[in-house]
Amino acid sequence: MIEFFNITFRMIHVVAAIMWIGNSLLFTWFELNLRRNEEDGDESLGSMNMLHGGGIFFLQKRIIDPKEIPQRLHIFKWQSYTTWLSGFILLVSLFYTRGGSLLLDPAKTDLPGYMGGVISFASLVGGWLCYDLLWRSPVRNKELLGIIISFAGLIAYGFWLDTIFNGRAVFLQMGAMMGTMMSANVFFHIMINQDKMMTALKEGKPHDLKLGKQAKIRSTHNHYITFPVIFLMLSAHFPSTYGSPNKIAIAAVAIITLALIKHLMNCYHSLPRWKELLGVTFVVGAGLVALLINQGKASEAQSMTPEASAGQKVFTSTGCNACHLPQDGTIAPSLHGIIGKERVFEDGSSLVADENYLRESILHSTAKVVKGYAPAMPPYATVLSDEQVDQLLAYLKSLN
Repeated sequence: MIEFFNITFRMIHVVAAIMWIGNSLLFTWFELNLRRNEEDGDESLGSMNMLHGGGIFFLQKRIIDPKEIPQRLHIFKWQSYTTWLSGFILLVSLFYTRGGSLLLDPAKTDLPGYMGGVISFASLVGGWLCYDLLWRSPVRNKELLGIIISFAGLIAYGFWLDTIFNGRAVFLQMGAMMGTMMSANVFFHIMINQDKMMTALKEGKPHDLKLGKQAKIRSTHNHYITFPVIFLMLSAHFPSTYGSPNKIAIAAVAIITLALIKHLMNCYHSLPRWKELLGVTFVVGAGLVALLINQGKASEAQSMTPEASAGQKVFTSTGCNACHLPQDGTIAPSLHGIIGKERVFEDGSSLVADENYLRESILHSTAKVVKGYAPAMPPYATVLSDEQVDQLLAYLKSLN
């Protein structure tokens, strides 16, 4: 059942997110490229012609006359709601229903497993409330200060969360919090202000541009958050980021870099050399992330024997770290502290893990499949040399 929820709602989540983020990027591009033409009339705030699919599309943003309210208005909200709801269902089915065991890191905390789910859910609600209160306060009139406070609060939260959650869950939780802020912006601000505007128009009152501007502020926030959220959600596929001791610094650099890249993409009309600046920003940001990752690997390798350090490189280069996380996952069991642990297999047999068991599992992975997991790991008998297997075993022993 868990796998069914994972496949179904992950598909829904990804498709809805593509549609929502696509809308955000497209409508911001519209705003930046609309041009005021006198022939469009006094009510026009800008228009453009677009060529797509063999036809010309005419787009105009205008002030609505209460006497001429369009009969058909397309409202964009369900992409946002579907993204958040499907994401929350995945969070519950994959993490909360397992007693928080996939969130907490037992090497960092002795909190009971259920507290992982409690902290995660409370953070979604609390994160939104703190963000919303901040941007309702006088700080909203000082945009740069608000951005600095919001960013500092997120990174401080990340450092705290890293004291109890495993690395993968830290990134996932930060991304889920930001995604919640985005969807709540749509529900509590953008849609409400648009409803107020349309209600007033139907009552014959003039088009209130202030309501539109208030909605646009939150829409702009969502626009700049999109790239960082994508990074945090996709980071689950790249253990070198969330598995690094410098994970929060990596997240901070990635968030700043991606937000700057989005800003430079928006400034291409007013910034002559925006492409060069975007390229430099990307190279510097990616370089800093690579430096932080390698620095983290170097600090970990200092406490290992040369053979174990070489085994860690094999573990990473062969992609073992993508499935075997520091804690048991939905795809594969954890290998941390595995020596001396009892392993129960699908056929009902069991044994205490030792070097011989690990060697067999590496070379002939389907010989003994741990209960609750699919025989998905490929055999490495023809892939790894004897020396590499010995190095891998030395590294796995160091995890004890």
